[in-house]
Order: sequence, then C-alpha cells, then structure tokens
Amino acid sequence: MKNLNLSIALILSISIANAGGIIKPNSDKFVKTDSNSTISSKDRSLYMPRIITPDYLKSGVYGGLGISISSLAANTSPSLISDKNGNNKMVDLSVIAGYNFNKYLSAESRAIISAGYDNDVDFKSWGVFLKPKYELYKNLNLYSLVGVGKNSASDINDYKLNMSKTSLQLGVGANYKLKDNFKVFADYTYLGKDSKGTYNGNPATLKASAITTGITYDF
Repeated sequence: MKNLNLSIALILSISIANAGGIIKPNSDKFVKTDSNSTISSKDRSLYMPRIITPDYLKSGVYGGLGISISSLAANTSPSLISDKNGNNKMVDLSVIAGYNFNKYLSAESRAIISAGYDNDVDFKSWGVFLKPKYELYKNLNLYSLVGVGKNSASDINDYKLNMSKTSLQLGVGANYKLKDNFKVFADYTYLGKDSKGTYNGNPATLKASAITTGITYDF
C-alpha cells in the first residue's frame, strides 16, 4: 500500500510538470502557466535571490570636504645685514574631487582656501595628483599623493608677503571605509616652495605644507 501511494504521488508530480503549472510558495492554489511564457518580475522574485550591486559597478567618482592646518615657512636670502625667518599657520577649508580607476590607483584634485588667518596671511593652494593606494587591512587603506600644484599667499594688510609658484606636491595618508560609501581620511601634504617670493619686503624662499582630515563619498 505504501509503494502504491508513492507511485501515485510520482505520477501526479510528472503530470503537473508536463501541464506547465507551478505552485507558489505559501499558497495552496495551483496556477497554470504557459511553459514558453516569461515569468513576471513579481513571480521571479519568489524564486530568485536579490542581487547586490558589487563595488566595481560604482561610477568611480568621489568627492569630499576637509579641514587643513597649513604651514607657510619663509626664509629670507642670507645677507651680511640680516637673515630673517618666519612661520605662519592657517586654518583652511579643503575641497576634494577624484576618480577611482581601480582599487590601486586614483586621480584626485584638491583646493585649499584659508578660513582663519595667522599674522593676516591669506593662503590658497590647488593641485592635481595621482593617488596610488594599498589595502593594509580590511577597510583601511594607505595612499600617497604625487602631483603638481600652485600656491598663493599674500598679506591682506600691507602686502609684504608674496608667493605664487607652480611646483611639485607630495603627500602620504590613510583612509578608512565606513558604511554607505563614506570614508574618513587624514594625510600630510608637502605643497611645494617658491624660491622667488618675498617676506617682510625681502627676497625669500617660501615653503608650504598641510595636514588635512575629512570625509569623502563614493558615488
């Protein structure tokens, strides 16, 4: 008798399959469909897992904001009369835009604009960089910055300081990936020098650098 019941169940299953019907989960109703027809997206969702878009299908574009502490060091040309030195620090707003070619290399542009002045120095800088990256640990990346940029510095009162030079810029830093495509970062950037600047009315070599921390978003 047991074998007879199994045989009947097998015959019914084959008959349903040949008839082109399906039984939806959580439903006692039998729904007949055309075996050549396309299953609707609603029905397909009952049988197919949700597909998550992988990271490599993102646009590659990212942008961000940061706060920088920049330093402007001035060394006047040595002379028999005097050799003056100065070091000015500013608080700056940093704006970042970039593109991820792959997990190892990006291209990035940065602009730094003074938000707070020390000794009335107005400082600005911009640069374009190649950004090699290395994943040190899960979600933690080290990177370097290699590029060119231009610095501009002036005294907002008496114009005794002047810097305007395009030069090599280098940096090193790290970022950490958060949820929802956000990353926090911190880095140090050498912004270059101008050997033909002026400081307190004297010829001077001016060197600039910045420590920046902020957040970026991958689109």
